[in-house]
Amino acid sequence: MEVIAHRGASGYVLENSRQALELAWRLGADRVEIDVRATRDGRPLVLHDATLNRTTTGQGQVAELTWEELSEVRLKNGEPLLSLEEALDLLQGKVQVYLDVKDPRAVPGVARQVRELDGVIVGSTEPGTLSQVKARVPKAATSLLVRGLDDPVGKAVRAGAGYVHLCWDSLSDPVAQVNATLVRQAQEAGVGVILWHEEQASVLKRIGRLSGVHGVCTDLPDLARRLLGMPPGPTSTLVLQR
Repeated sequence: MEVIAHRGASGYVLENSRQALELAWRLGADRVEIDVRATRDGRPLVLHDATLNRTTTGQGQVAELTWEELSEVRLKNGEPLLSLEEALDLLQGKVQVYLDVKDPRAVPGVARQVRELDGVIVGSTEPGTLSQVKARVPKAATSLLVRGLDDPVGKAVRAGAGYVHLCWDSLSDPVAQVNATLVRQAQEAGVGVILWHEEQASVLKRIGRLSGVHGVCTDLPDLARRLLGMPPGPTSTLVLQR
């Protein structure tokens, strides 16, 4: 099972920052999840929100600003915003990457960046975004982010995704509902299961007993590794190409 650091080690430092990405692999994450948006001039950058307001010193819509304008903005920890290229260069050779594409306008830039890379998973809530990625990079591994349990595996299959990423924060008792039957259904369909995101010790321990889950996303990768009974270093993984 992979431990996937949600926006880097975001339980300790500012999400999607250089500091968060570096700390994630130092804490033993197998994979780092980062969010990708596009500037007005189409350059992919690492940021979760559509606006700058929450995590940076700037204001306004990311999509309305050029990369040159955004290069003057600082994250609230004082760092500059990361371009996708910078983030991938930082992580390459250290840890695998999961790209959550928030804006379909970022797809051309994402495709250019990941075309020659192995092991990257590209995720989205939108099947159309995943289709655009596959059209440009047929070998890319893709993941459909799904809320709720209304046929999540079927949705992933119809989207042509290799993974179903269950965003389960709205579920009252996620492990009781994301059970062995659902995981077996996914395996039979050739779809990997990723769980998103979890920091509760009791739930992480129960996840560890759920055989067949590909990965769990968490803000606290070191805690997750310990509670899942994993050694402190990265584990070898197999990416499903679909």
